[in-house]
Amino acid sequence: MTKWNNIINILASQSRILKDMTSITTAALAGKAGKKTASVTLSQKKIEETLVVEKPNTMTNIQTQAASETVQEMLLKLQETVMKNHTETRTDTNEIKEEMRNFKTEVKSDIRKLDGKVESIQKALEKNENKIKEIKKRTEKTEQGMEKINQQLKSVNK
Repeated sequence: MTKWNNIINILASQSRILKDMTSITTAALAGKAGKKTASVTLSQKKIEETLVVEKPNTMTNIQTQAASETVQEMLLKLQETVMKNHTETRTDTNEIKEEMRNFKTEVKSDIRKLDGKVESIQKALEKNENKIKEIKKRTEKTEQGMEKINQQLKSVNK
């Protein structure tokens, strides 16, 4: 903030000097020679004062410029890092997308295979259930036949 105040002070004093210098030319045109010499020495003093004030500011300006350049370099490095990270992230994201597509394809294939196995298992279960029903019917018929034979044997034995 002090730097800006110094700059504003310098600009204000330069503005005053310019006003004084323009008043000198007006006075000279009006024919007031005595005022002209007084104004010239006054203007010269103001210019010298301004130069004295500007000298420390020159060092400050150099420091400010160096700091500004350092900040610019840091920003460029930061921008490069951000761009590099962005590119790497985009590459990584694309790789992950591709891996996910491949994984999705594999999972779909596995699901189709499992669906086929489930269908074959269901068909096998139906066949087995039908066989069990047939075996039960045969067993019942066999048992009924055995009972008839047992009854006939009992009746023959009596």
